[in-house]
Amino acid sequence: MLCLSGIALLTATKLADALTTGVGLRFVPAVYEANPVASAVMARVGVDTGLIVSSFGIVVGITVITEAAAVAVSLRRRDGHLAPLVRLAGYGLPSAVFAVVSVYNATVIVAGLRTAELV
Repeated sequence: MLCLSGIALLTATKLADALTTGVGLRFVPAVYEANPVASAVMARVGVDTGLIVSSFGIVVGITVITEAAAVAVSLRRRDGHLAPLVRLAGYGLPSAVFAVVSVYNATVIVAGLRTAELV
């Protein structure tokens, strides 16, 4: 069974990352996308569509890998007691990274807007 709370957390933090990235790219000239794959997608299809496509792909990819690993651990150990730890790491670590990136993006946006004297 899928870990819906893990998927929800991952989706929320990735959405925050995508939104702050989009705002930064749109309103702060010095902001750029640091992920080369996402940057290539955005260059090809535009910022908004690129952020949606790359974010969706990242969430789906992490979910597939995490759930496959949890199932593999459960099959290997009949009691499956390690599967929650696999899910915690699989959803928790990327979610923490996306949350930190979102906060960093927000600080860059505020600093950029202050520099432009818009705030």
